[in-house]
This record gives sequence, C-alpha cells and structure tokens, in this order.
Amino acid sequence: MTTADAAGMLRISQRQVQRMIAAGRLPATRTAGDAWVVDALAVNAMARARPDRGRPWSPAAAWAALWRLSGLEVDWLDRRTTSRLTARLESIGAEELLHATRRRAVVRRYRVSESFAAEFRTAVVLSGTSAMTAATFGIEADSTSLDGYCDSEALTRIVHDFHLVDDARGNATLRAAALRSLPIHGRKSMPVAVVAADLAESLEARERSAGLRVLEDLLRWRPCASRPHPAAGQHGLRAARSSR
Repeated sequence: MTTADAAGMLRISQRQVQRMIAAGRLPATRTAGDAWVVDALAVNAMARARPDRGRPWSPAAAWAALWRLSGLEVDWLDRRTTSRLTARLESIGAEELLHATRRRAVVRRYRVSESFAAEFRTAVVLSGTSAMTAATFGIEADSTSLDGYCDSEALTRIVHDFHLVDDARGNATLRAAALRSLPIHGRKSMPVAVVAADLAESLEARERSAGLRVLEDLLRWRPCASRPHPAAGQHGLRAARSSR
C-alpha cells in the first residue's frame, strides 16, 4: 500500500504516515524508486483500532497511567496531575488508553542474530511477547522473538553492540524511552499494564486480544498503588520489591 493510500485509510496526512514509519509504528519498505510501501495488514489493523479521542498524553503521563494500573507508586507527577490522571483512568476504555499512551516510546523493528539473542534479552527490560505469561495473558512468552525497552540514550549503542539490522518484520522489537526518569532499576520485565499495552498494539489478533482483555481488567479494578490488581503478579509486586 502506498503512503497516500495509507493516509486515506487512516484519515491523516501523508506526512503523518511518514512520521509513523520513521517512529517504527508502521512497517514499511522502500521500493527501487526510493518510495515507501506500507504494510497493508498493519494499516488495516490500525484503522480498525484507531480512536479519534484527542491528543495523546505526554510520555510522563502515559508512563504514570500504566504504572498506576499495575499497582505501582507514581512519584514523578505533581499531586494535582496525579489526581486528574486517576480520575481519567476510572472513565477510560482500553482502546482509548492505547491512544492516550502511544507516546511512551519510539518503536523500532530489527533483525538480530540468534547468537546475540540471550545477551540482548539481558540488555533490555522485557515487554510484549517476551514478557507475557500464560497465567496472566493466556499465552506463553514467545521464544522466537525479542521485545523490550531501552533508554533512548542507549539506543544507538545497543544497535551497534548487537549488530541489529533494520527490518520491519524482524525478530526484535526495541522500544526506546526515557527510562532514566522511571523507577526501573532492577527490573527484568515491564509492569503488567505496560506489557498489556504493548501486546494490544500487536498486529497479531491473538496477542492484541489478550492485551486488550488485561487492560480492560486493570481499568475496571481501579488503579491503586497500595492495592494491585491480581493480574499484576510478578510484573507488579515482585518487580516493585526489587526496584526499592
């Protein structure tokens, strides 16, 4: 699908489509004539899920929302903003939450050699298909793919150290975010709400469905750092203890 076709289907400009490609949110390849061709399945999935409900939240608010939904404390927002965010989470749905928190990271897809896979897993904070568990999501972690977060400032180094090759359908998803501003130390995997949000943005129907279901459960539970949702499990309680 051309970028013009994608723009029409998503009801946005071609420049916005190009920005989504650059941010890794739309898989695309270049033709011999140096034009972008967008993955039609990805566009169709995005068109079905795309809500028109205002501008996405700031990265700080997005991370705070997912942290609170996981039953973890948030200390990087002022009291007024935290109160407003909590109230908003009590009236929002999973699809709208995905739209609101989409600015939490820049997503890139790469191809990584199997010889670097084990070391790569220790260099990132696992999420999505690499952090899902059957107990919470009904799906075991995917051992054939790698999915994780790294700090934005470490992205270039990780790409270099692990010889990552840009590939829209590669086996490694790397999500770059300002992790240094988060209480992330000691974590091997992201909190459950982050894992669920990443899964809910998957192009695979089963993964997307599982992620949305867990997000809806977390939203209905009502976020509270002192009373985590049972689904948080090791993603919330155990990781929270290790980060203290």
